[in-house]
Amino acid sequence: MSLLSAADAPSAEMQSLFFDSAPYAALLLDAQGEVVAINRALRELCGQSGGGLGEGSDPLVVLGVRDEASAEALRMRIERALLGEASPVLELVLLGNPRVPVHVRATVGALQTPAGALAGACLSLEPVAADVSAVPGVSDSSGAQADEALIKAERRFHLMADALQDSCIFFVDTQGKISDWSESAHRLHGFTAGQIVGMPLSVLQVALPGEVDELSSNDAVRLARERGQWEVHGWRRRASGEAFWGHTLLTALRGEDGTVEGLSCISRDMTVARDLDRVMNDLNAELERRVSERVRQYLVPNHDLDVFTHHITHDLRAPLRHINTFAGLILENAAGLEAHAELARYREGLRAATRRLDNMVESLLSYARLGRIDLHPVPLAMTTLVHSAIERARRDHPGVDVSFIVQEDLPAVLGDPMMLGQLVNSVIDNAVKFSARARPAEVQIGWSPDGDGRGQFFVVDNGVGFDVSKANNLFLMFARQHHSIDFPGDGTGLAIAQRIVQRHNGRIWADSSPKTGCALYFTLPLDGSQAGSSPGDQDDRPVAPAG
Repeated sequence: MSLLSAADAPSAEMQSLFFDSAPYAALLLDAQGEVVAINRALRELCGQSGGGLGEGSDPLVVLGVRDEASAEALRMRIERALLGEASPVLELVLLGNPRVPVHVRATVGALQTPAGALAGACLSLEPVAADVSAVPGVSDSSGAQADEALIKAERRFHLMADALQDSCIFFVDTQGKISDWSESAHRLHGFTAGQIVGMPLSVLQVALPGEVDELSSNDAVRLARERGQWEVHGWRRRASGEAFWGHTLLTALRGEDGTVEGLSCISRDMTVARDLDRVMNDLNAELERRVSERVRQYLVPNHDLDVFTHHITHDLRAPLRHINTFAGLILENAAGLEAHAELARYREGLRAATRRLDNMVESLLSYARLGRIDLHPVPLAMTTLVHSAIERARRDHPGVDVSFIVQEDLPAVLGDPMMLGQLVNSVIDNAVKFSARARPAEVQIGWSPDGDGRGQFFVVDNGVGFDVSKANNLFLMFARQHHSIDFPGDGTGLAIAQRIVQRHNGRIWADSSPKTGCALYFTLPLDGSQAGSSPGDQDDRPVAPAG
């Protein structure tokens, strides 16, 4: 078989004579790695005129390389040469004739046509002196084991380097020129070893309009040499002309004396990850835009609410003051005792109505403020809040004789001091007001764990109660279950209490029936240091109706 065409027969004959008379032992391989020619020097090296060489197209059989590790190492070098890649020298023992073992140093190189296409490979063999202490045909066991381990390690490395999928590994010298090109690099970039080996690393970089690399390849190599390792992102080139966004890690490879002998380059195609990152950034930007728009939409009503609050505070209260003032003037200018007494009664009616309307306006403002002011939660002793509210209820209702039964182990809660103080005052005042006619009047206050770090509190009275089935508006502003003549108030206490509980992510509800009293329940977050505490003994606790 010949590598030359029939048209080149004269020159082929001359080249065949030149090859056969070459002073060094060699054999030629075609592009499939099969033997096509063996020269005279190789036959002489093996001790016979060809009789010591095996027959066939497999170079391993022809040369008689029977050691498995050596055979694998030689086969790997032939494969790399056929890909246009360089390989280090390999020492072999040829056993084509078992009685004449030959120690050689093998070098495999690629053969190219004038056009640069790979045509095959040339395997040249240089004889080396054998170890005189070794038995003919038998190598030193420790050296053979070391060589075999080294060959296997090299084999594993190349298998790993070639098996990489969306990544690749290749090597550059200290000047930044590509010195070794793996199959994974060929797969990722598309360039063959013959096209790329010896080229500067910068040929793999590509500049896109409006895009620049984080760092030039020369600077990246310099920094990797100086610091041991360096990472760089940028657009990378494929042989097809396509560009991809790559992440490259350069690592300096140092010898035993610390000298940098080259650098490894591990590159990965990060185009999909970069596109995904851009999508996420766009989504975040869109989310921020929507949040800003939503905030702006809420700022307008909040501004309108502030304006409304201002008008209620100043403009609406001003006429109330005028009504109250003119009612007094009417009384002062009236003549006659009888007329004076009648007008006095009218005046007191007007003033009572204005005071009630003023209280309703104040309650409405308080309700609006509770939804807008910031919370400042701190640990609060519920026992302190309850006893403070009891003292205030006794001052506000001096004519009511009511006894309070308070559970002794009320826990600490986590909440806003002002809001929770208002909450406890409201629910206890409500209980005292509606139990004032009971004999004896009694209010019970206690708690139980509600799970998830929360406590369920209850305030129970034995007052007039109400029909829960007809109390759908119990927690609405200005809603009342009883007439104001019987029980004074403006109907805002429970609405404000609900707003405070909701601000603390709790819930509030009531259980009642006419003439049997009312049980009001609400949940609040417990202080973390006491979240695991439990109520006291059952005998010492007030018993609340089932909620």
